[in-house]
Amino acid sequence: MAESIVQVTEGSGKKLHTFQRTIGANNVEDEIVVPGIQYLAGYQVPTGSTSTATANAHLLQIMAGGTLNVYIRWIKIFQNAVATTSIFDTIGIYRLTTAGTGGTAITPLALDSTDAASGATAMTLPTVKGTEAANLIDVADMFMLQTLPTAVDFTEPRMKFEYGEGSTGKFLRIPAGTANGIAVKNLIAVAGATVHIVASIFEANF
Repeated sequence: MAESIVQVTEGSGKKLHTFQRTIGANNVEDEIVVPGIQYLAGYQVPTGSTSTATANAHLLQIMAGGTLNVYIRWIKIFQNAVATTSIFDTIGIYRLTTAGTGGTAITPLALDSTDAASGATAMTLPTVKGTEAANLIDVADMFMLQTLPTAVDFTEPRMKFEYGEGSTGKFLRIPAGTANGIAVKNLIAVAGATVHIVASIFEANF
């Protein structure tokens, strides 16, 4: 698609900050945009030490509240206890159509103390897992260490799922409704190991 223009008639009042350039025979005004502080309320969902010993366990579930959509910016996973045997663990992201129950509840924490409490809810290792939708959204493998390295930076996450990268990427969206959510699913049993998971989310009515 070629570049184009839309005619705008000037008037009195406030002025827009623009940069003039020429497209074909037309002088056009590119509007100057200054990135500002993100106005939507943001929250972090941090887990405690979460066991990876059970295959197909939901290490973390995040459920929408009743009125606002939830958007996932990223999910980071850090190994914080060594595995009995070194192994590749496979982690999948699944949509949920019902909430799991019986796990450890987590309250999403506001990044700005003046923002309202999140309508979203979260839980680790539900004993009764939520119902998974048929399609796998995302998947990745991470190497689970058996011994701690002595000369390697161990502060980086073992795994990171990231959405909405750049100006055109789309965030992972959970529609409003308490039956709608996602699960971070441990597809491989990794005995002995535990992980910390941190998810960054925001909520919006669109």
